[in-house]
Amino acid sequence: MNYADTGILLKSYVEEENSSLADSILRSLGAPFFYSHLHEIEIPNAIRLKVFRREISQAQSETALGAFRSDIDSGRLARFSYDLAGIFSAAERLSHKHSARIGARSMDLLHIATALEAGCTHFASFDKRQRECAALEGLNIYPS
Repeated sequence: MNYADTGILLKSYVEEENSSLADSILRSLGAPFFYSHLHEIEIPNAIRLKVFRREISQAQSETALGAFRSDIDSGRLARFSYDLAGIFSAAERLSHKHSARIGARSMDLLHIATALEAGCTHFASFDKRQRECAALEGLNIYPS
């Protein structure tokens, strides 16, 4: 199973720096990608924040949100059962283990803990600290 953090997935819905690289990574890994409660709030909110910052128009936002919903409906983004409380406990363990040394942030840890809880083996992110922490936990990191 594959896991892509919000930053990678967002780039497939709105044009940003490295969008083409993100699309290439997502294509190479292949669907489905594990879809979590974190993505559920972060992706739509990030798209709406782009409207607020005047980076995209309302129409572009609606198109991006539609593409996101389409990916859920088509199964490209797939949610499976998982223990949300267990993810938060796992994120705390990751914090204890890694944060003082590598500076992992809370959301980084929650994404990694979610990927681990879901049994994902591949983890896509452009975030340096998140990538380092995920690699230390044995996930295969993309881009490599």
